[in-house]
Amino acid sequence: MNKKNIISLISLVGGLALIFFLINPLWSSIKVLKTELIEQENKISEVEELLDRVQQIEQDYQKLEKDALKIFSALPKEENLPRLLVQFDDLASNNGLLLESIKFGQISSEKGKTSSQGIDKSEKISSNFPSLPVDVTLTGSYNAFKEYLAALENNIRSMDARSIKFGITETDEEASILTSLGIFEFDLGVNVYYQ
Repeated sequence: MNKKNIISLISLVGGLALIFFLINPLWSSIKVLKTELIEQENKISEVEELLDRVQQIEQDYQKLEKDALKIFSALPKEENLPRLLVQFDDLASNNGLLLESIKFGQISSEKGKTSSQGIDKSEKISSNFPSLPVDVTLTGSYNAFKEYLAALENNIRSMDARSIKFGITETDEEASILTSLGIFEFDLGVNVYYQ
């Protein structure tokens, strides 16, 4: 081998050694950065999962908040007679009845005064809440009254019919006209419940 080839070979080996010593730490730092990058990507995916869970919890909370507002509408804490009057009048007019009169009693706060023997489940539950007795007099057809009772049952306010009476209390001439038209007077007793 000539001198030129030996110098080239030594330069090549020296250059490779120099590259190895310079690139190896760089390559090691790239490996470390790559593992750190993978760890950071895992943390980002965990944070994204947490954000998704937070959004789901927030949606569930908003749904529960709406349900809670419905409960407060169904069983308010305080008496609001003007609103009750409007509700009873709207129920009557929406079902083709005329609200003749309405009488509000006093809220009874006696909870659970009835024994649990011989009483169905709804009576047990309703006896645990204070109730306001309301007496309503309505005029209209029997079918309209049935629709009124269904609307009363499906109303958001928690209330139960406690008594129903119907008939004609007008004079004989007016009674025969109203009876022939199928119009009756209904006396309805309702309990409206509170918290």
